[in-house]
Amino acid sequence: MLAGAWHCKGREKQANGQDPGVVDTIKEKAAPPKILTLPDGTQVVMDPRTEIRPMEGFGKANRDVTFDGEGVLIVHDGAKPFVIHTRNLVVTVEGKNARIHVDAFASSPGEEVDLLEGKLKVIKSYHSSTDNSTEVLQAGEMVMINRDIDLMEKETLKPEEQKVLELKFPK
Repeated sequence: MLAGAWHCKGREKQANGQDPGVVDTIKEKAAPPKILTLPDGTQVVMDPRTEIRPMEGFGKANRDVTFDGEGVLIVHDGAKPFVIHTRNLVVTVEGKNARIHVDAFASSPGEEVDLLEGKLKVIKSYHSSTDNSTEVLQAGEMVMINRDIDLMEKETLKPEEQKVLELKFPK
């Protein structure tokens, strides 16, 4: 059984032990992505501030993770559904060979899921008084959600947006 979290977090301290604050934040944003391979073979190329946690039973009963941050997940195996739980969304990979960009910091009211390859389903993680429908995404589509205004929209991912993601999170 897996316990704990997979993450790439941390703050540098100045030589005198004080937190450098804003300077550190700039360094974190400019830091190269970290690469992690989960026990099921899923690869995660993620922002250094990202945290990904396995849910109980990961690898045996399920392949569910909680995700707080930004990164690209490359899911190879389709034997069991791979499910990503963010603050606002539940993202379920349909089949195998999917590449998904997730931008979902829990501190932000908005989240975005971009599907670069494969197929997936997205639904709000909370009950909405306006809309609880599931969106099915094909490669080149995206979903944006803003919990503060309870709005989820599906759109086509622009080619220039895909290029930016490729540069930020290379294969």
